[in-house]
Amino acid sequence: MYDGPIIDTHHHLWLVKDYPWLLAPPSPKIFGDSYELLRRDYLIDDLLADFGDNRVVKSVHVQAHRLPEDPAGETRWLQSVADAHGFPHAITGHVKLSDDRADELLDGHLAYANFRGIRDQVHWEPSKTAWQSVDRPDFCLTPAFRRGLALLAGRGVHYELQGFPNQFGYFAELVGSMPELQFCLVHAGLLIGDDDATFARWESGLRHLVGFENLYVKCSGVNNVNWGSPRRAECVARQYNTLLDMFGAERCFFGSNFPVEKLKSSYDGLVAMLKSALARRPASDQRRFFHDTAAQFYRI
Repeated sequence: MYDGPIIDTHHHLWLVKDYPWLLAPPSPKIFGDSYELLRRDYLIDDLLADFGDNRVVKSVHVQAHRLPEDPAGETRWLQSVADAHGFPHAITGHVKLSDDRADELLDGHLAYANFRGIRDQVHWEPSKTAWQSVDRPDFCLTPAFRRGLALLAGRGVHYELQGFPNQFGYFAELVGSMPELQFCLVHAGLLIGDDDATFARWESGLRHLVGFENLYVKCSGVNNVNWGSPRRAECVARQYNTLLDMFGAERCFFGSNFPVEKLKSSYDGLVAMLKSALARRPASDQRRFFHDTAAQFYRI
């Protein structure tokens, strides 16, 4: 069983007062419609306490929809947290890439040393309106979005691509057209069910993406689109081992999605489950998955 260092590439921190969606009356979100646990401050001491004894040596904060009028404000705040506490070591911020001011907004983030990437969500799945962040599945191919995306590579910034299997063909067109830009597919490709038919559609969709060496897979959000009971360990093991078989440990890395994942799992439980899931893989693969690939991708 893996006992080495861990880099958590996907977590959030927040002061509720600065996050409008946490202040608003509850409504269905991508991760479900019951999330009272999240409607409170979650700060660096809370995160480090959740890490516990799991040897998390570095971490990456991913944007969490802070005050929309000041997208770089989240990065500014997080840099101050990192300067004081060491964590997070890298920051993925938000810019609405289709905005005419995308270049100006992006430069606002670049003023901070730990800034590395952008997540501007484009997920769209027909079965739930809560799973639609844009108005069409191929939004990522619109001219305005692609103009914004083209700004990233020249500034050394990567893009965190979040979407569902029905979108993977569009993603392949996008990723293939921009070989100079690094992408990571967030939340392990948003598998929406563990039945064989749904899994087969997810796996088939991934085949559109395997051939692009500039696309990595962030194996995060185990329960991110699971609105029922926590997923069974054997189902998560099937999903994650399929990703490692397809993309290789040199293109896959771990993320917790805490505190959102905390709705379904403790940090100890999540890490133990994933270590068990990968226990039969070569030790070098386990080390890459939990640490080395993330260190390379995020330059930390």
